[in-house]
Amino acid sequence: MTYFLGFYGVWLASAFIVGALSGFASLRREGDDPVLLRESDFLFGMALCLIVIFAKATLGRAALYFEGAFALFAAFLAGVGAIWLASGPIARGRIGWRIGAGAVALMAVVANGEAAGGLEAALGHHLGSLAQREGGDPLNLEVSGRDVFLPADASGHRALAERLAGAAGVRTVWRVDSLSPQAARQREGTQAAAAAEEAAHHAAERAWTQREQERVAAALAARPRAAEAAPVPAKKGRKEKIAEGRSAERPAPVAVEPPAALAWNIPKDPTLPEPAGPSLPQPGAEAEESSPCRAALTALAASEKIRFSAKSAALGAGAEKFLARLAASLKQCPDAVLDLRGHSDSVGSSEDKNVLSQRRARAVFDHLRRLGVAPERLTNAGVGDEQPILRGEDATSRAENRRVEILVR
Repeated sequence: MTYFLGFYGVWLASAFIVGALSGFASLRREGDDPVLLRESDFLFGMALCLIVIFAKATLGRAALYFEGAFALFAAFLAGVGAIWLASGPIARGRIGWRIGAGAVALMAVVANGEAAGGLEAALGHHLGSLAQREGGDPLNLEVSGRDVFLPADASGHRALAERLAGAAGVRTVWRVDSLSPQAARQREGTQAAAAAEEAAHHAAERAWTQREQERVAAALAARPRAAEAAPVPAKKGRKEKIAEGRSAERPAPVAVEPPAALAWNIPKDPTLPEPAGPSLPQPGAEAEESSPCRAALTALAASEKIRFSAKSAALGAGAEKFLARLAASLKQCPDAVLDLRGHSDSVGSSEDKNVLSQRRARAVFDHLRRLGVAPERLTNAGVGDEQPILRGEDATSRAENRRVEILVR
């Protein structure tokens, strides 16, 4: 009920106000018909009872629509009743009553179009994260209204069904043979986009590594040529040659500068646009100004991105392993602090995106706390979709922007 009121609360308050105004406009005056209840009222009461029955018997989104319509008419009648109790009898023959009832009927249509969609989307976000935390597939379930349809072949079906049934906002969890065609197509499209994103990420990593290796190899190959191009020394006298010959008997060891170690940075395709937000600090520059421990921590934090599934704030197994390495490295640097910045893609309202990005940053914060990191060494914040890595509405760009960035300071 609390979940329902969170999305329909404003509409219910508006219906109550409309009922109160209708009651004021319908106060009985001299000469008005004193009869309050008519035969049509019994039909109206029966209609409300049928709405309740249909709301209980219908599945999915239709049940939510019936629940919303019944709740709005109940709030309207509560407003009329409040005026009746406070100001006296009400005359049914006045037009204010009819105008108020028509306004609430129109309000029910608009509210079911607006609030029902938001409730279903938010419930899908919440249940997807919950299913992923329980080890299930967040895409292998379907949310319609306040009902959840869980395929019988889902991993840990019984335990997951019990867990989802106890979640806030869920009316009933139904066991089905398979997802609906629309939900199955959406699942396949999301999985294909995730696979394409992973392949593009690995390709960018390989291309970056190859470019770095070629750069180092070119730098090493240029050193002998630089030595050959050095100026030829002037002709020496006989005594200088003898002294040089004696010193040549014990040649001094030649110090060869080792090649610079490769510092890992985030793979980046040069053909893509630059990110809109502040970039992560470069490990090479950080190493010149701070201790080796901090440089290693910065390089580790920049070596991997923590990504999330659509509409989810749950950490995957790979992200948990990476955070375990990061926590161990952080304990070796007592002065370092981690800034955790959550990001979302461009799907949803501004409020939903900000809340989801905050939940993602908080999920990383909580996991590091469970690994023994002190809370004063962590800060977390969500920035929504204000700092995208890739600007675009395609699946690849959205998947790249669903992340948590870790900055070392």
